[in-house]
Amino acid sequence: MRREYTYAEAAEKLRIAETTLRRWVSKGRISCHRLGRLVRFTDEDLASAYKRTPATPGGSRRR
Repeated sequence: MRREYTYAEAAEKLRIAETTLRRWVSKGRISCHRLGRLVRFTDEDLASAYKRTPATPGGSRRR
């Protein structure tokens, strides 16, 4: 059986703020599963969160 996480659980597992996770979802950086208003994340979704974003030279801030 596959484990599914809420926003709060997923953010805790990734060790990021829940608002950051919500921003990542809205920008498409992390995939999720929606059922109406419910949003859930699987272990595969969480594992892919850091694999999708390559490091940028000179830091992550844009000017």
